[in-house]
Amino acid sequence: MLRVGVNNMRFTSLYFIIVSVLLNGCVTVKMASDGLGKKAEGVVFTEPKRPFTREDRKEVDAAWKNSANGNVISFISDCADPTDPSLEQIVGGILSGLSDLKVNSQESPTVQGREGHRVYASGKVDGVPSEIDLLAFKRNHCIYILTYVGVQRSFSDDRAAFTKFIEGFRAP
Repeated sequence: MLRVGVNNMRFTSLYFIIVSVLLNGCVTVKMASDGLGKKAEGVVFTEPKRPFTREDRKEVDAAWKNSANGNVISFISDCADPTDPSLEQIVGGILSGLSDLKVNSQESPTVQGREGHRVYASGKVDGVPSEIDLLAFKRNHCIYILTYVGVQRSFSDDRAAFTKFIEGFRAP
């Protein structure tokens, strides 16, 4: 079980979502969820449009997969982490699932009046060249991570859909 250096975080699920998507010609990296996290209530978002379809994954709040190329957009929230990790710790824990990690870009955008941490990175998951674009931020005692993951050859296909997802995402 991979830990992000934080007790009771559900974010370890993202690691494995990324890995499983990659292994299926798509990307899923699972970071073991211990089930103790509390999901945010009242989150508002616009679901990604076709070719994305919703998938039920208990380790994240919501996920959508493009069945043609395996790219996945998802988000996870945790409103019960007593350790209050930094955004850098959260992002670092997620990126630790990639070998040959290369951070292509990173920024600290303001998200709903709060500091965020957005990273676009590439690397390998079980030897498969992969890419991830993620945004982490905190709001009202909750941590949110929005992710877009895919294999390198098709990653650019759906990046605009992830940007739209971020634009339509509202945490309470």
